[in-house]
Amino acid sequence: MKEIERILNKGKTDMDKMKVPEELGERLYKALDNKSPAKPKKTNRKAILAVACILVLIVGYNFSSLAYYGKRLLGYNQVMNGTLKQLNELGRGQLIGKDYTFENGITVILDGIMLDENQLLVFYTIKDPRGGVDEAPGINMSVKGFLREYIPQSGHGIINDEKTEIKWIHSFEKPSIFERTLKLKFSIAKNNMMETGQINFKIDANKAMGSILKQNINKTIKSGNTKIHLGYISASPTKTILYGSIQNIVELARDQISGERIRPNNVDIMLIANGKEVPYQGGGMSTDIKGIRFHSDFDALPEDLESVELFIKSFSVDRDVGKKIHIEKGISEQNVEILGQNIKIDNMYKSNENTYVTITTREDIILTRVGLMIDGERTDLKETTGGDLEKLDDGTIIYTRTLCFPGEGENYELGIERMTYTQPYDKTVKIPL
Repeated sequence: MKEIERILNKGKTDMDKMKVPEELGERLYKALDNKSPAKPKKTNRKAILAVACILVLIVGYNFSSLAYYGKRLLGYNQVMNGTLKQLNELGRGQLIGKDYTFENGITVILDGIMLDENQLLVFYTIKDPRGGVDEAPGINMSVKGFLREYIPQSGHGIINDEKTEIKWIHSFEKPSIFERTLKLKFSIAKNNMMETGQINFKIDANKAMGSILKQNINKTIKSGNTKIHLGYISASPTKTILYGSIQNIVELARDQISGERIRPNNVDIMLIANGKEVPYQGGGMSTDIKGIRFHSDFDALPEDLESVELFIKSFSVDRDVGKKIHIEKGISEQNVEILGQNIKIDNMYKSNENTYVTITTREDIILTRVGLMIDGERTDLKETTGGDLEKLDDGTIIYTRTLCFPGEGENYELGIERMTYTQPYDKTVKIPL
């Protein structure tokens, strides 16, 4: 009885919350206007009124439900993150519902899209009724517009238990504002041939979402022999992007000529909003005629935005060095500083026609290209033997290893040509709102 009472109470609460949608009233008025007058008949007005009220409640309730669910992308809850789920609940996606079937029976269904200032998200399903969708050949995908073709930047999906379908979300660069009709193009390998297909769809400008925050930063942060330029930040309802650069084209050309070329590996930056870290989603780097540029992608900013700041943690880089270190026989320890990084040569010894050099550095320092001059003749590194990791009192971890070079001689010169290391920054930049 308690369970029945709970169900009845819940039903009563749901009925109390029900509202007749505005669209229903408008449709009823239009229907009455278009109805030609008929001769009145004697009817039971009270009965008609009661039936009408019941119909309004039933139709209104179901119409509201259909409208609500009709605006949502269904089946993507396990693929969406929290931000996309909220936007989907609000009906911010654009439903498409078009499909294409390959000759082998695999079907691609374009369920819908989300578009804002930072990206175009494509929601699509791949179906294989035979239950082998996980073994199907990969499908290459792009979005073709009137002006250019947009390649996917990232994507993820989830397969069902029966292995008959995969739900995918792919992110593309935001199309040009002049694009109205786009083509989702895809191809699949078949007997060393490619079968292609496409689904055309139009962008509904009313469904596109704008930006939450777009702010120039224009600050250069330096640490040691490296620097990071923070350009601007763009926040939209689906994600937040930080744009920056490492070198402009003049700096890139200068270092190329001087033999001190820089190759960035990773910029470790945290986005803090209202005192809490915003989840990191990925990023990338590119080198072109504009220099070396990077972008870091984060989740969307909170709606009740009070403060935004960036915490620049570190910068990992691979650099040309061209440093030669003369190693004296009989010296058991020698400290050398290269690009502000300390390298300690612990020992050098000869054995079985090989020469061994033991060095100690911070754990993140890697000699990516190193050679040994033996009596004026260069020899390449044969192998590296791992050694000990030691944690110092300040928390720094140092790593000792031994480099093996073939050959023996009397005069030795260690040549460090390239080196990878992580430069700590630990600096905070506040972004004005």
